[in-house]
Amino acid sequence: MGGPKITEQLGSLCRLLDAEAGGYEALVTLLEKQRQAAMKARFGLFVDTVGEKDALLENLGHLERERLQLMEALSQGLHVPEAQLTVSRLISMLPGPQAEQLNTCRYRLRAVIEQVRVKNKTNQDLLEHLLEWMKKALELLGSKVPGQRTYCKNGQVQATKLTGTVLHGEI
Repeated sequence: MGGPKITEQLGSLCRLLDAEAGGYEALVTLLEKQRQAAMKARFGLFVDTVGEKDALLENLGHLERERLQLMEALSQGLHVPEAQLTVSRLISMLPGPQAEQLNTCRYRLRAVIEQVRVKNKTNQDLLEHLLEWMKKALELLGSKVPGQRTYCKNGQVQATKLTGTVLHGEI
């Protein structure tokens, strides 16, 4: 279909989809590491994973831009409008073995993206739960701090309620 250039581009597309799937698999592992760090209150490790995740997402963005350029080249070579050329449509246009290979790459990528979605949701739920517990702990601390005795302008010593934000154990 379309000659050797198209065949080469299809091979490149499959390799790119595999590389993206590998990146997302690394992201699944990193998200699990982040979940464990949050569950064990290892905030230093949690912060480290955020930096790792940013670098990984940057790399995935680069791969996605490459994929889009390749899809544009394929659309021109196949004389199909770029907006209408999806991987699914491309698979439907290919002969058996090429279609099967590209379909395998596509399904692998879709499956691992679904794993990322599930891990993200799990982590989001966990972090929201931890945040609620932290808010409750701060409220409890705020209600247990005794009032201060303050010397007022009128010469009287009065108890005052502490207000403000707790930072490093101080108000």
